[in-house]
Amino acid sequence: MKKNSWKKLKRDFLSGTCFVLLVLVFATVPGQAQQATVGLSTPELVKESTVYATVNVENAENLDAGQFDLEFNPAVLKVVGIENGSIGKTEIPVQWRSIDSGTVRVIFNLEGVTGVSGSGQLASVGFEVIGDGESELFISDGLLGDTEAKSIDTDWGVSGASSVDADLRDAETEDTPKATPGFEAVLTLTGLTTAIYLIRSGQR
Repeated sequence: MKKNSWKKLKRDFLSGTCFVLLVLVFATVPGQAQQATVGLSTPELVKESTVYATVNVENAENLDAGQFDLEFNPAVLKVVGIENGSIGKTEIPVQWRSIDSGTVRVIFNLEGVTGVSGSGQLASVGFEVIGDGESELFISDGLLGDTEAKSIDTDWGVSGASSVDADLRDAETEDTPKATPGFEAVLTLTGLTTAIYLIRSGQR
């Protein structure tokens, strides 16, 4: 009788020990952070109208600064303005300049040092549809940085941009979204800070 009780006690002790070890293992393994994604959302293009394309971000963590280029067909579209974005209640203050007739560069730097996390819009880009033909929008040379001046791992391959015939008022967007170019961090965060400073200085 005592022998059976001892075996049961030993078995219960081992089971309890294994359970505690499993709890400790899972408690010490950190959860894998979700990768940030950036993509475009574009409306139907109608000739002689002004439309807005939004640059969306998802799963941003401690976002503090960033930049990207937006490429388009200058024979069809003309940039008329770029509005600030927002993540939650935090505004994303943007500045921009033309690189060439078919490319604009957008940069932003949040005020303070707290950064922002979550999903929202980085910017809203206003286009005037000035010509016939097709124009696809592409994001390139993208870079996001966090509050520790480190690059944020970002997927720039998600896009809502599609090819649309600008002279058809009832044009239908293609079912298959066009993929944007992959992530290319061509500027370090130091270079990004310098670019922000130069643009601000030029506006004075």
